[in-house]
Amino acid sequence: MKTTYLLFTFCLVFFACNSNKKESEPVLTDSVALAPSTQAEITEVSSSVANDAAVDWSDIPSLEDIGNFPFIKAPKGLAIEKEVNGLTQVFEYEQMVNYLGENRFYPTEGKLGMIFIEFNDAQYNNRYFDKNIYTYLDELGAKKLFSGEIVRNDLTKERLKNNQYDGKYRYSSISDSAPFSVYAFKNKGKKYLVTVQSNTALGTIYIMELNDFVPSIEKYTAEHMQAEIDKTGKAVLQINFDTNKATLKQDGREVADQIIQLLKADGNLKLSIEGHTDNTGDPQKNIQLSKERAQAVVSYLVEHGISSSRLKSNGFGATKALFPNDTEDHKAQNRRVELVKIN
Repeated sequence: MKTTYLLFTFCLVFFACNSNKKESEPVLTDSVALAPSTQAEITEVSSSVANDAAVDWSDIPSLEDIGNFPFIKAPKGLAIEKEVNGLTQVFEYEQMVNYLGENRFYPTEGKLGMIFIEFNDAQYNNRYFDKNIYTYLDELGAKKLFSGEIVRNDLTKERLKNNQYDGKYRYSSISDSAPFSVYAFKNKGKKYLVTVQSNTALGTIYIMELNDFVPSIEKYTAEHMQAEIDKTGKAVLQINFDTNKATLKQDGREVADQIIQLLKADGNLKLSIEGHTDNTGDPQKNIQLSKERAQAVVSYLVEHGISSSRLKSNGFGATKALFPNDTEDHKAQNRRVELVKIN
């Protein structure tokens, strides 16, 4: 009987200890793992800025007669820091991943304006700022997409890590330790997102005018080459090859196609195609590689109808650098092909 009682007591103690252990141990979960529908939504939004999967813009009000960008002025008694055209600073192109609630993100790109307001006067504070800005946006009819604080987890940290902006006057980012609100509206056919956040020292307004990125670099054409040759006797080209090889990449072939147009437009023009490298690696191997790359361009031109009698090739490795090979940018500019006019 005594033995049975001791065994029963041991079982109770063991069960209780095991139960307490389960209650006290944290439940380990993968913060990146989401429900299938949520993960699909985030993937859809991330894949294309133009894909408005997270924001139904047909349901966002179009606000007219509200003035011009950035649409928001400082509350009475407060002033915008270093104000120019209603903003403290502006980026003509930037990106922002907007937080719309736990594990919900909306990536945007476009013109990003920032308004900073410091509460230097003792009679003004962030409550005064918040009340004015939020009342204005609400009465204006802008749609509130989110209001609250960021729920911190690994996914949020990863998705929002680039929401940091180093401007002319201030470094800024949306803090995960203070509440903020995100509003949306349309104006004159354009889409806008406004993020408002404040603390006891500063009120901040981010306003993003959504625009898809439009490249501003013009393609280097035969006309540009001709103008450079007429001016200096040569044209400096950035022609891309496979790494450590003399094989033209697709964009390299596109530049070579422009050389063909240049030569066809002027039947008397003769060119020396000259290859150059940076100083990375063995000098003799660089010279050989630059010669092979120059010859690869000549071969491409001949294959596409240009007489070999109008062409020469040579390579100089890193012996005729345009810049010191002290930065990656300088090295990239030293890796080039020159079209030198043969008199």
